Amino acid sequence: MKLSKLAIPVILTLVLGIGIVSCTGKTTKKNMHTGVEYYRNLQFSETPYDIEKGTHPLSSDEATAINSYKFTYDNSSRLLSVEFVRNNVLLGYSSMGGAAKIVYEYKANKQIKHYFNKNNEPIESAGVFTAEYSLDANGDRTGLMFLDKDGLMIENRNKIHNWTWSILPDGMVRELRYNLAGEETVMNPFCPFFELRFTYNEKGYVTKMANYKADTLYNCTAENCGDIGVSYFNFNPNEYGDVESFAVFNVIGQMSNLYSGWSKRINKFDENGYVLETVFFDQDDEYVAGKLVPVTQNVYDNHGALIEVKNMDKDRNIINHPETGVAITEYKYDELGNRIDTLKYDKDRVPVKI
Repeated sequence: MKLSKLAIPVILTLVLGIGIVSCTGKTTKKNMHTGVEYYRNLQFSETPYDIEKGTHPLSSDEATAINSYKFTYDNSSRLLSVEFVRNNVLLGYSSMGGAAKIVYEYKANKQIKHYFNKNNEPIESAGVFTAEYSLDANGDRTGLMFLDKDGLMIENRNKIHNWTWSILPDGMVRELRYNLAGEETVMNPFCPFFELRFTYNEKGYVTKMANYKADTLYNCTAENCGDIGVSYFNFNPNEYGDVESFAVFNVIGQMSNLYSGWSKRINKFDENGYVLETVFFDQDDEYVAGKLVPVTQNVYDNHGALIEVKNMDKDRNIINHPETGVAITEYKYDELGNRIDTLKYDKDRVPVKI
């Protein structure tokens, strides 16, 4: 399918009930941020339209002993960098696409994103060295393209070169993606959606991602979309932005399995926003079975670092993964917070090699 790559004008007034401009990809905010801020976690996102935001704030003193995302802003409230640190030491296991640090620079109407590892060296993320966003006069993201280290246009690992976004009159964010040939392309091979539309609540948390075709909610029936098709995802964030449930439906509202075999997952969080337990259900709203693990439980240390993951059945008995044989995964760290070892065991604590 070949479509025009011309960006659609962005409607900014009365969007998402605005006033709350941090709802989406805005790089300047009415709730002004300047200087340095620390957070335990990153806000959940399903699209690069969203700029990074933190959840569960920390003081600078707390961040000396707790794994945190360090946000740095300029005097115009523009985000300059996000670093995953403890006591300002970069750590290599963030939720930022393999990067320990991202840095933004601004040129005219461009917001340019670079990626760094824990040694503060430039790296690629998902096959991309530079992500170059286009901004409108209000600082909202309207497009994105990917570049390699020589500044040449490239595709990422999902064969996407550039994205365009617009805000529709109903407040939904419309997303389209293209390859280097200018052909409209899917989000990823496992979720073959072309046009996506996102809904955000009044706090700026995403609540729905829907698959559209010609202004109509569309049911994907490709092989990866299960036996009844997939049309939209519903997200249920709590007041802090932690996603308590993630559910998948077809166009008529039936629960539908993703390619991985589950249709809904329910997360239980502690007071710090760390996931203590995730429970998976199939399209019949029953615990997953077969090659899937129904329940996982996580344990964290006093620094907020994940130290143990346990696979469990629906009755919370520890079980071996049906394919790998792993029941318990342990993570070891040095005194600075660097992850130094990953150990895997079966349910009897016998080491498992993979």
